[in-house]
Amino acid sequence: MKIFKRLAIILMLVVSFVVIPSVKALTKGYITGDTVLFRSGAGTNFSSLATLNTGDEVIFNSTNKVDGPGCTVGWYSLTFNNKKGYVCSSYVSMSRPNSEDISYNRPWTSPKKAIFGGAEFISDGYINAGQFTSYLKKFNVNPNSDYQLFNHQYMTNIAAPCSEAYSSFISYEENNLLSLPLEFTIPIFNKMPDTTKHPTDSAPKKNTTKVTDKNFEKKLDAEGFPESYKTWLRELHNKYPNWTFKSLKTGIDFNNAVSVENTVAAINGCSSCYQQPLVQTEPGWYRPNKATMEYYIDPRNFLDEDSILMFENLKYSSNHTTKVVQSILNGTFMSGNDPVDKISYAQIFVDAGKTYDVSPVYLASLSRQEMGTRSGIANSGERFTYNGATYEGFYNFFNIGAYSSESNPVLAGLVYAAAGSGRNAQGVFAGNVSGTTGNNNNNNQNNNSTTTPQVNASSGTTTATNLSNMNLHRKGNMVTNFSVGQTAGDLKRKSNGEVTIKNANGAVIGDSEKIGTGYTMTFKNGETVTIVVYGDLNGDGEISLSDLLKMKLYLLNKTNLSGAYLESAHVHTISGNISLSDLLRLKLHLLGKKNINQS
Repeated sequence: MKIFKRLAIILMLVVSFVVIPSVKALTKGYITGDTVLFRSGAGTNFSSLATLNTGDEVIFNSTNKVDGPGCTVGWYSLTFNNKKGYVCSSYVSMSRPNSEDISYNRPWTSPKKAIFGGAEFISDGYINAGQFTSYLKKFNVNPNSDYQLFNHQYMTNIAAPCSEAYSSFISYEENNLLSLPLEFTIPIFNKMPDTTKHPTDSAPKKNTTKVTDKNFEKKLDAEGFPESYKTWLRELHNKYPNWTFKSLKTGIDFNNAVSVENTVAAINGCSSCYQQPLVQTEPGWYRPNKATMEYYIDPRNFLDEDSILMFENLKYSSNHTTKVVQSILNGTFMSGNDPVDKISYAQIFVDAGKTYDVSPVYLASLSRQEMGTRSGIANSGERFTYNGATYEGFYNFFNIGAYSSESNPVLAGLVYAAAGSGRNAQGVFAGNVSGTTGNNNNNNQNNNSTTTPQVNASSGTTTATNLSNMNLHRKGNMVTNFSVGQTAGDLKRKSNGEVTIKNANGAVIGDSEKIGTGYTMTFKNGETVTIVVYGDLNGDGEISLSDLLKMKLYLLNKTNLSGAYLESAHVHTISGNISLSDLLRLKLHLLGKKNINQS
């Protein structure tokens, strides 16, 4: 499950830190109220140049106040969007306001509002504050950011920059954008080890690419890249000569960065990556061991073409067209139009990126990572109850405010999206509910669905109720959202003894046996459904190299897959043909870089 924690200054999505704003840029200020008039002169008798809101950033032309009518405490001379004007000093602060006080156009009562509001949140709080790459949003090691080192980080998932970069790479590759003059900013630490390796790798990644372009070599030297970086950058330059590589000298000892980050990091789906004894940060997520932390924070491990995009500048580019964004959204619930505004999701991401100067490709990749491929409560507007209050009609496409300290982080994020929106006559915090889809949630349970379950004519609890209680998702006559390695006994306990489980040969299995793709569950009301474990193509209840081989053979037309086994191969696409992207996704799972979504 992909969950975020909170920040004290700008709400972040996973890590709970106390954020200390920098005081080095004393000429920068922030508006502390809504609908504040930016006037052409120091007084209310002057015309308005713009209307400012909480969190808008301004530059002090002078920190001396100017007397003028309508503001007894004096006016500040400021610059906003390259225009000079005046604001009453009572509405200006040199400290960035707490994000709880910034509206970001909340409440988010439609997908469009949620995506636009989230884009503003990310642009204002991270990209424009010095955390302008996917890597820096996770590991704030930029000494020039607006925030103290290691603080104000977007998430605890240390593998997130890698998965975000891979999603962007697939999109760039499909749209022939890798030949563009892309720019990358790559951190360098002091006292770095010769190499680091992932716990599942037998040896560190190595590269011995020789010098072939002396002019490029001079650029690398000017940037201060060590030889252990150069060998990888030479290979990338040979293939993509238009790319530019800039260094970010952090001034931080590598071991110090590893030690500090490890206290606020998490990873899942890789038992050999976990610290021992286990330290669970939230259900299914654990504190990484030292070797794992070293691997993911070491930039040199990601200087290849399918990972380098974690160092790309995330500002808006006209190259990020709707066609490019659409390629990221294909195979997900965002592939078409949003149900409220009837606009394509791709167009919404592009418009939001252009408005707030942030890459639409990054926004779409981040949303896909957070939401998964199937619609859920965070993006459907469904009714839910949290901490005694009921809400309906709210959306949150980036899980902003979904603190992992909450009992249900995703629902906490939706409460943030509601922003105190008022109750209706039925006592429900209600937004625009016209676009609700009633789909089951793929991130967290929602047992408050208003849809009526289908009741079998036989006696016994309804299948829909049983599946809901077991946190399983139905897809036709198949059921998903099982944990890899889950046992029959676990399923029986969750169903209160309502289910009998048989293997693919029709034999009832014991409580200690693992369930796998192709197994069946029969409820007391007589209905039978087929189990699907995504990535388990051979039905042994595990995801292993044999499943990767089976998918390769299928793609080469050397073996056949059908029914539940074909469905289990859709680890990247929802439906349609199995493709190379599914194969690559399965490979990432086996490498421990990105766990397969079982929902």
